[in-house]
Amino acid sequence: MKRTLFKQGAEPLPPELQRAAALCGLAALVYLAADSALNGLLGPSVDGLSPSAGELVALGKNLLALAAPLLVALASPPGAPVRLRRPRWRLLPALFLLFWVLTMAGNLASTVLWAVLGEAAGVQLAEAPAGLLWLRLALVPAVGEELLFRGLMQGYLRPWGGRAAVWGQAVLFALLHGEAPACLSALLSGLALGLCAETSGSLWPGMVFHLYNNTLALLGQTGAGPAWVQPLLLFGLPAAVLAVWAARPKFPPRLHGTGAGALARCPGYGLAAALLAVQMLHATFT
Repeated sequence: MKRTLFKQGAEPLPPELQRAAALCGLAALVYLAADSALNGLLGPSVDGLSPSAGELVALGKNLLALAAPLLVALASPPGAPVRLRRPRWRLLPALFLLFWVLTMAGNLASTVLWAVLGEAAGVQLAEAPAGLLWLRLALVPAVGEELLFRGLMQGYLRPWGGRAAVWGQAVLFALLHGEAPACLSALLSGLALGLCAETSGSLWPGMVFHLYNNTLALLGQTGAGPAWVQPLLLFGLPAAVLAVWAARPKFPPRLHGTGAGALARCPGYGLAAALLAVQMLHATFT
């Protein structure tokens, strides 16, 4: 595969980019279709089960929904994925602070948009054991979504530059989060996680940061654990990381290459993003 970058303009896009972008879009659509189909098939079977059994069924559904796009993306790889290798350790404090700032900004923007829409955010959780809820809602998405979006999708788009790779996966990641406020928050988180993978050279930091964010969200929804745990994770940990970073500051390198505009010119990617955007608008306003 040709590894040189190209200028964004009216010239035809390389077939390799169009193929990689189309595969990313297809994987995102398969993820949505698999999740919707499994919800329809397994949803009625949860009725009458105990909370623990119902949570195990939901966990199995999430694993299957993640497996479908992973298999599609791995079927005919157009590039090398981001791997689970050792990250660049000196960048981790800066990357965590960047992730924290963008995620908090996304949560704030999402809250404002919920208020504008006149709706209340929140998910009704089953009264299942906290460990099962954490496994399904925090650990599985943190690992599976990083492998899919930051590992495969971002890796396949990397030959055309870091900006295209980060934005390309982040847009699809965001549009799969349902209603518009959630999509806005997910877009900023997806960009931050993409920057983590791109600049650290590894998926491990993003998995840990993703797990941190999901755990915080779950604690906020359930109120589980001692009252001091959530403030400690939300403010104490970032303050400690800031102190470590300030002692020896190091900034992530800038991204280079073409931007997401080139991906919008890829028919397969553009069609997938448009379909996901229609689904997002439907979920928001119906």
